[in-house]
Amino acid sequence: VAAGLVGFLGMGLDRVRLLPLPEKLSAKALRSHVRGHGSREARERWWRWTLFLWVVGWTLICLQIFHYFDSGAVEKRRESLASMCDERARMLQDQFNVSMNHLQALAILVNTFHHSLNPSAITQATFARYAERTAFERPLTSGVAYAVRVTHAERDQFERQQGWSIKKMYSSPNSQGPGDAAVAEIRGPADEYAPVIFAQDAYKNVISFDMLSGADDRENIIRARESGKGVLTAPFQLLNGRLGVILTYSVYKSEPPADARLQERVQAAIGYLGGIFDIEALVDKLLHQLAGKQSIMVNVYDTTNDKPISMYGSDDTGSGMFHNSTLNFGDPSRRHEMHCRFMQKPPLPWLAITYSLGAYVIALLIGHIFYATVHRIAKVEDDLQIMKKLKKCAEAADVAKSQVSNLSYTTYTACLTQKKISFHALFCLFAVPGYSFT
Repeated sequence: VAAGLVGFLGMGLDRVRLLPLPEKLSAKALRSHVRGHGSREARERWWRWTLFLWVVGWTLICLQIFHYFDSGAVEKRRESLASMCDERARMLQDQFNVSMNHLQALAILVNTFHHSLNPSAITQATFARYAERTAFERPLTSGVAYAVRVTHAERDQFERQQGWSIKKMYSSPNSQGPGDAAVAEIRGPADEYAPVIFAQDAYKNVISFDMLSGADDRENIIRARESGKGVLTAPFQLLNGRLGVILTYSVYKSEPPADARLQERVQAAIGYLGGIFDIEALVDKLLHQLAGKQSIMVNVYDTTNDKPISMYGSDDTGSGMFHNSTLNFGDPSRRHEMHCRFMQKPPLPWLAITYSLGAYVIALLIGHIFYATVHRIAKVEDDLQIMKKLKKCAEAADVAKSQVSNLSYTTYTACLTQKKISFHALFCLFAVPGYSFT
């Protein structure tokens, strides 16, 4: 440094034209510096908000993706349940219709070989044997019986021919079945009777019972002969402890025309054929046939009244997805439904989880890439500003060095005294690496 200062001696001030280096920053430069600093902060704030909105937006989009695929899985499961429930309802209904058709054929047989022939070609033993040997054609019935129509004027002659008296049926709500005819009470006088004369061996105890003495059976018989179609009773407990219903067909002297009046149908009725349907056994058999498929919980209800009557299934209906299938058993006055539910809980929607999480991870990666890129650009801009400042400082040092090298010590001292060489230039001269007095 001393050697450099010695070189200044003997130099005149008038030989050097000093550049005007400002002692402090001008107002314009200050505004430019503040504006650049402010724009950088605004730019960083804008990128932060953009990244935040990107993450929030893709979060909502991924939730929508999850909801879309999850809804599709739920709808597919619902369609599967509906398909299985409808299939079981259709099979149950088809088997019921097959049994109904065979009962109608049996009613025609009784009309042909009992009422149309004198003497009758059918006895109790013949009827019971025929019913047993054709039971495979009635997979839903556990027994059949036939009751003949008897007026009060015909009662004495009828009882002498049969060798027994017409008995009263016990149909209280707490009784299981009509009881035993051997100890039953004799039926009191009435306008007409419907005593059972033929029955399958499993139900021989109902022979001689007047079906019109039971409230449910009486309603069934009246509706059957008025409509000319098969009618069903409300569910009741059978002798085996299961729930079942009775299907009743009316037998006429001759088939009445379709437009026959109600009174004509009532007058033409000569008997009533009833079939006992074991609904619980039927549904159990049906579910056993479909055991290879996905198991579902099945309940069958009689929904004729406001309060449904359970015909099959547990009282615990559970919760969750269910499907109702309508059952048509041929009686328009009674309504039946099959309710189905899955026994297992639904599996996790892995497809929805995979797609939504995958999209979310990709979105976060893209956001991280943008953030890293913006951060890198900002760092490069900062480095560029530093380099610009260093460049200006180096240029100022070069100018100062060229000026100072031509000054004498006395002249240099005078320049400093007169502030024609700024301390900023002097600092750059000594502070910038690579510059020294020679």
